[in-house]
Amino acid sequence: MNLILALIVLTIVILVHEFGHFIVCKLSGVLVEEFAIGFGPKLFSIKGKETEYSVRAFLIGGYVKPLGEDQEVDHPRALNNAKVYKRILMVLMGPVMNFVLAIIIMMGIGYFIGFGTNTISKVEPNMPAYEAGIRSGDRIVALDKNRVYVWDQVSFYLAVHNMLYKDREVEIKVLRDGKEYIFRVMPKYDPNTKTKRIGVASKISRKNLFDSIYYGIFGTYAEIKETIYSVVLMITGKVSGSEIMGPVGMIKTIGEAANAGFKQSVLSGLLNVLWLMQLISVNLGVINLIPFPALDGSRLIFYLYEAVARKPFNREKEALIHTIGFVLLLFLLVIVTFNDIKNIIMPGR
Repeated sequence: MNLILALIVLTIVILVHEFGHFIVCKLSGVLVEEFAIGFGPKLFSIKGKETEYSVRAFLIGGYVKPLGEDQEVDHPRALNNAKVYKRILMVLMGPVMNFVLAIIIMMGIGYFIGFGTNTISKVEPNMPAYEAGIRSGDRIVALDKNRVYVWDQVSFYLAVHNMLYKDREVEIKVLRDGKEYIFRVMPKYDPNTKTKRIGVASKISRKNLFDSIYYGIFGTYAEIKETIYSVVLMITGKVSGSEIMGPVGMIKTIGEAANAGFKQSVLSGLLNVLWLMQLISVNLGVINLIPFPALDGSRLIFYLYEAVARKPFNREKEALIHTIGFVLLLFLLVIVTFNDIKNIIMPGR
């Protein structure tokens, strides 16, 4: 059951991403040879009017194969003959569709289940926020001069702050009765939660269409920023690389989240799965924009070079770079899969 749920989630996220590339190719008149879900040996396929739709053995990933993607092809509908702005749109639309999927899911969660706004509903007595002067009804608008729009941003920023700085106050700007006030708050260690807290709770909004649209857009925006920040922390060594999750880890996490939710109700289980789906979708969109060979971000760099230089980069060299990048990504996939298995067999080690 866990495996089936995980494959459904990952397949939907990948389908949405590849559909973004596919639809721009189709609208631009580019001939698409294959639309594949997964990599490796072909399990089965359906031949359309001009595109082959296939499912391959390893369902983690997928691709759209336009004619003339990595080589010069003398065909009027080859990708290499399409205008460069169309190719840029084709590359961008995959990650964009992942963000759109996340927005739609978060809008639904926000409307039916509710979400935390950046307005404070409760301030705990004798806690740092109360002692600094923050009160119920205040709306947090910035943390250390970083704008916040939803509670997800507040909780994420405080978690990162507590991880990076042991003894540094947080500058909290709030809106109260139309006026802005600034408070400096030192998070306090709570032995019950084993984390540092400032002692505030957010106001919950639900069944409000406009609030839900707001949450969908800004909640996704917040998660995009959080994902980028997490990647930066990992690259700079402030977060351990062992925390990277591969396909086995994602399947385990999705299964655990679903099981934990289903123990309460079917709705809770589905909610947990949807929450992870939008999180994976955002991560896939962001990571694909990294300018690493074989990722969308790398192709975007080559197309931008062509737009500025007014001539394409050498196709053979570009294809070689993407091939090398793909091999490196496969090597990374093996490493993170091994790490996932190790964490399952020997948790905490």
